Amino acid sequence: MNAHQELTGLFLGAGASYEIGMPLVPGLTEEICNWLTLEKLRALNVNWRSLGRGYQDRVLDDFISVLERPDQHYESLLGYLEVQYTRSSPDSQEYHGLYSWLVDLVYHLLYWRHINNADFIKRNSAYYDGISAFADSNRPLWVFSLNHDVIVECLCLKHGISLNSGFGSEVVRLPRRNKQGRIIGELQAEVLSGEHLESSGMPFLTHGVRGVNLLKIHGALDVFTFRDGKDLLKLLPVEDNIDGPLEALRSANQELVYRPDVPIRASNEIAYADRAGELQFLRRSLLAGAFKFSSRHTQVLPTQLLQHFRSYINYVSRLVCIGYGFSDEHINRIMREWLEFDRDRQLEIVDPSVRDVPNPFLHIAPQVTLQKYAATDYLDKQAGIVRSRDAINHKRFVSLLRQNNQETMSDFLQFGRETQLGKLSEVIDSLSMRNGNVDLEALGMPLEEFVQREARRFSAPDELIDAFLNSRERAG
Repeated sequence: MNAHQELTGLFLGAGASYEIGMPLVPGLTEEICNWLTLEKLRALNVNWRSLGRGYQDRVLDDFISVLERPDQHYESLLGYLEVQYTRSSPDSQEYHGLYSWLVDLVYHLLYWRHINNADFIKRNSAYYDGISAFADSNRPLWVFSLNHDVIVECLCLKHGISLNSGFGSEVVRLPRRNKQGRIIGELQAEVLSGEHLESSGMPFLTHGVRGVNLLKIHGALDVFTFRDGKDLLKLLPVEDNIDGPLEALRSANQELVYRPDVPIRASNEIAYADRAGELQFLRRSLLAGAFKFSSRHTQVLPTQLLQHFRSYINYVSRLVCIGYGFSDEHINRIMREWLEFDRDRQLEIVDPSVRDVPNPFLHIAPQVTLQKYAATDYLDKQAGIVRSRDAINHKRFVSLLRQNNQETMSDFLQFGRETQLGKLSEVIDSLSMRNGNVDLEALGMPLEEFVQREARRFSAPDELIDAFLNSRERAG
């Protein structure tokens, strides 16, 4: 692999997708806890019991006791359930059921983030334009991702960049159905057979070809196992534009159905009828919790994916980690060994709050560079993209809103009201006067019309956002 040592690769954690609408671990945890109140969980359990399912009070109370702890995040909650169901206990299956249900909840929260925020994703995708420069200078551009989202797929389609996720040439067509069960179209997906994965690896783009090789190590919203879990399937975009991957997600989750008169409840699975009407299953691939790729726990994703990451990382000599918190030991170990093998290899850590080299890399700290940038600012810097002041302010304002939505919006609206009145007074005071009144002849329009026009001008979002952000800076 020495011929490929001059390539730069990207390694993406949750922070890489934050500015385009995806949550960080604390944000997703807060979203789960805000929705999954204790009252709601108990009410859900009452309903589950009425359907012949549900959990014993001691199991549910135990889970609630952990859910209430302020030091937990959703990955540790899943890890707790994993530990309980691997212990020899009569309640093991119930803990496993709760684990599967919580993973399914995480999937749907992320799924709805895509579907409900499609306009936000399209609008803010412009801030990620720097990825195109990386694809131009690295052929191919290796992208290793721990994220479950389809943001890279959207960006590649926007910029006309060829994308290869390591799947084979086989394409399957899944029948889309309406609520009445009638076929209304088809959804295409590419396939990677388990046999090919184990014996031949993954057919990625070769050296010198412009495009992105994308390896999603922890599964994804658009990746499933099927054929009794032996093979992997990845949805193909419905359209060749940024909407394509989002529409494919929506179609898979809402139009792959079995029969309207026979509801099938399947945790972490999509149950659907093939063209012959036979029941089939797509198993969701999200890998979450405290025991990813652990031999102590079974999982949906084949362990070969981690081994392929260990192999394919050797195609790059510089790895740029964007938004990764270094909390996964199995990932850190591979990165560390990659750096230890060659002193010329470099790791760049891109994080606006990064201060120190992570502990697992202290012994090779000279090979690690810290870049205190947000993801999109770093991409702009590397690509030489200069943003307008309005664009920069827009990013800052959206970031403030996401950090504290209610307080920031309230402050902004109050500031807007006060600022508009103040600026209008300044404008009126500067007008030409005649005998103590505004000189309407010099003004050229009725005073009322002038005031309304100025009110609209000073309520323009860009001007108000700029003034609002400046006022916050002055206030410290």
